[in-house]
Amino acid sequence: MMILNPDHITIEVADTGPAIELFALLGFRKDHVAIIDGGLPARYMGMPDMKAQHITLALEGADPQFEIQLLEFEPTPGADPGVHPTNLRRLGFNHLAFRVDDLEATTAHLVANGVTVLSDEMDYISRKLRLFEGPEGITIELVQRDG
Repeated sequence: MMILNPDHITIEVADTGPAIELFALLGFRKDHVAIIDGGLPARYMGMPDMKAQHITLALEGADPQFEIQLLEFEPTPGADPGVHPTNLRRLGFNHLAFRVDDLEATTAHLVANGVTVLSDEMDYISRKLRLFEGPEGITIELVQRDG
């Protein structure tokens, strides 16, 4: 069990346009755009009624792939995360994701060491995902990519 490499960073923004332009200057290009309107991704993040645009920006030429994922909630949330147990609905930094080779084994290792699991495993865009709560409310996601 070990971390292979950083996988992505998710940032919540009020308007994706300026963020896309900024990251384009650094070599990131649009890779995937999705609208989250309830459903499995919303339940995975602990917000079953969530509505958001989810834009994946991939760093051109990076091997392994590295992404910045932008979330634009509708409506834009305030500073108060409400009853949600982590920072998943605040503007700014949302979560840090690490790629692993075995999601189940890594989950077991973290749980055995007292780390809180925030979500069931989710299959999404050819990868298995799971969220965890770190110190200071930092949300960590583990990603096992297919293949």
